[in-house]
Amino acid sequence: MKRNIQTLRTNKVRKAQLKLSKHREMGTESPIDIHEVASLMDLVKNRTSVENDTLMFSINMN
Repeated sequence: MKRNIQTLRTNKVRKAQLKLSKHREMGTESPIDIHEVASLMDLVKNRTSVENDTLMFSINMN
């Protein structure tokens, strides 16, 4: 179970990094608003919110 949680955490951070990368390339034509960019940056820099999400996910699965 711990391995699955780590995989979920890693995947979520990678997706956030990919979205930020695309946003950076598109510049002003990016459909992502500033609030979503800020939350993605927080997700990449600080993984505590990801840990909380995976904890809630594992509780819901039981």
